[in-house]
Parts: sequence; structure tokens; C-alpha cells
Amino acid sequence: MEGFDAVVFEWANQNNLPVEIFDGKESLFDLVEGLVILHTDHNILREHRDLKDAFAKKGRETHLVDIHGTLSASADSLKFWLENNHPKAILMVGSDDLPNEGTRLRDFLNQLMKRLLTLR
Repeated sequence: MEGFDAVVFEWANQNNLPVEIFDGKESLFDLVEGLVILHTDHNILREHRDLKDAFAKKGRETHLVDIHGTLSASADSLKFWLENNHPKAILMVGSDDLPNEGTRLRDFLNQLMKRLLTLR
């Protein structure tokens, strides 16, 4: 595992958040209720746009996070989305280039964790 997946997996493990690696044995829509797409400057990969469309067709909620935006506002927005939609499991996706954006991805995840602690 490397790139985006590795950073998110490491962050989740450090914060005792349950993580599953999607292996394709079950339907994605049987496993997750919401989709979170992390991106930079609205540059969203085609495969992530297609995934967003598939979620929409199934009536599943999607949230977009621009990690070049204000980190605290982005983390608050995702927290509110989680509070309003109550997904039991989410799929978080992002480009493998995101970890190359300096510390922005890790900084966002750390800001998000501070907010998630208030949900527990």
C-alpha cells in the first residue's frame, strides 16, 4: 500500500478508526453508505467522478473536500456532513498525488480527527 491509501490507513490506525480494504468480494454498496472524495483545486480523477455518479444513482451521499481550501472549514464541513447523513461506513478516495502536496493531507486528517472526537 502506498500513496493516498497508505496515508489514510496510517492515520486511521493511529486514531483507532476501523478500516477495511475493499477487495471486491462484496458489493461496494453493501459495505459503504457514503463517499468522501479528497482532491486539490477541483481536480477530481475521472474514476472518482464515475464513483460519485454511481453513488448518486444508488441514492448515496457524497462529500467533496478540497485540501487546498481552509483546513478547519473543510474539516468542519465534513463533520457536519457526517452528522447530517449518519453513514455507518464511508469510502474515502483521493489521488495518489495528494500526499505529495506537502503536509496538507495529513494536516486535514488531523483537523478532521479533532472534530470526530466530538462525535464519539
